[in-house]
Amino acid sequence: MRSSDGGATWKQISTVPGGRPQALTALDAGHVPAATQDGVYESKDSGRTFAERLAVESTGGH
Repeated sequence: MRSSDGGATWKQISTVPGGRPQALTALDAGHVPAATQDGVYESKDSGRTFAERLAVESTGGH
């Protein structure tokens, strides 16, 4: 999501592969890492596209 009016309105830019992000941060205006249940993804183009950086496999435990 992106806002150009201080958060009054939001526009969806893209989605993170692997499902809803469990953790997300912006390192700068263009670099956004995101962690999902399936892995860690990274965007270097302000969230327009994401590339997988680490796959995560679940065995049903923690």
